[in-house]
Amino acid sequence: MTARSTQKELRVSVYPALSSVAPSDWDALLEPDDAPLLSWAYLQGLEQTGCVGESSGWLPLHIVVHQLDDARDTDGQLIAAAPAYIKLHSDGEWVWDVEWPELALAFGQDYYPKLVLAVPFNPVTGGRLLTLPTLPESQRRDLRALLLRAAQTLCQSEGLGSVHVLFPRGPGFRPIADSSDEGTELDVLPDEGFWPRRQTQYHFHNRGYRSFADFLGDMRSHRRNTIRRERRELSESGITVRTFSGLDEACGAAPGPDAVRFGRAELDQMFEMYVGTSIRYTGEKPYLQRAFFQLCAERLGDRLELVLAHNRDGQLLAGAWNLRGDRRRYGRYWGERQSIPFLHFEVCFYHPIERCISDGYLAFEPGHGGDQKLLRGFRPSYTYSGHWFAHPSLHRVIGQYLKKEAGFIESVKGFELQRCPLREAVLLDSEAEPSQRDRDEPPDE
Repeated sequence: MTARSTQKELRVSVYPALSSVAPSDWDALLEPDDAPLLSWAYLQGLEQTGCVGESSGWLPLHIVVHQLDDARDTDGQLIAAAPAYIKLHSDGEWVWDVEWPELALAFGQDYYPKLVLAVPFNPVTGGRLLTLPTLPESQRRDLRALLLRAAQTLCQSEGLGSVHVLFPRGPGFRPIADSSDEGTELDVLPDEGFWPRRQTQYHFHNRGYRSFADFLGDMRSHRRNTIRRERRELSESGITVRTFSGLDEACGAAPGPDAVRFGRAELDQMFEMYVGTSIRYTGEKPYLQRAFFQLCAERLGDRLELVLAHNRDGQLLAGAWNLRGDRRRYGRYWGERQSIPFLHFEVCFYHPIERCISDGYLAFEPGHGGDQKLLRGFRPSYTYSGHWFAHPSLHRVIGQYLKKEAGFIESVKGFELQRCPLREAVLLDSEAEPSQRDRDEPPDE
């Protein structure tokens, strides 16, 4: 498929393996906080270790756009791309569509397989329509539109029923002072026929706190005292929690005076806890494999963090496998050897928040769901998706449903803000994010 930009022709291709793209070319498309989840090292690692592929029902089919070399009619610079996968189910997506397969059958359509633009197993906001950041914004918008049209074409050529853009970058992701935020990936979705959709997650937003105590000072007294008590009980029982940043043998330069690194033994222990906890609570093994944990440790350096809890005898009790972006941290995978009251909150919530405050990070995203997060200082925040269906009637019906759902989600978020223990949560939210009614509605057919 070829298209014409303002100066050069473009070639749109699909690659069933990210190894066909040079790591530096792919990573040149990333914006702040897209790494490490959208980095070549992470996404290709999922493929290399078999975490995505036929066995998992995530079949890579990445969409890439090159400028053509005029002299040789060959691919020149990579200027846009979308991480894309044919899905045989909806597992590992966290954008709920459980009723849609049955609805599709009512129209004589199979819902699966479908095409998703996403980072597998990660409900984390980031780039999905990647474009070279040095290009003018008008050209980047055109390239985002081109990627969406290419996804629609791919959907039809492969006999798929729909395209879904999961957790694209939307309003409020960048700091207000960041003048580079001239547009978001959401802006182009309605123009290309995609229905926008919202959900809520609970995120920590750093308001310039100087310490964890400063953060607690923003809370109503009951929740503030509860969190102090939970942390105090763990401390008095001799439990310590610490962040270990990067694999010791992979990081190269000597760490700073406050930096602590993990070894392969700690990484293996973290993996065993991750698997055991998943089996204990879900009855199933988790998505990721030991080889992927090891590969990420070798590739990601100190962007990979282990938050580990030990008792006074030095025995490992629990841990979290987290990722560090440029200005945001991401809580990803948790494991425990024994259930200890409040330990999950300390490892997965309080300690990472404390680290974000001390490092001056803007936000901490602890993962999807979990009402307990709302009660511990995480503010409800919108996440987004976009949906397009090849069958016109099915597309229209789901669009009508999503319009009604949007009002319900807005009401739910308002209720969550009232329950949030941060005393200024409602005021802050009204300043930070525009109402859906203030944005363009998706197009009617």
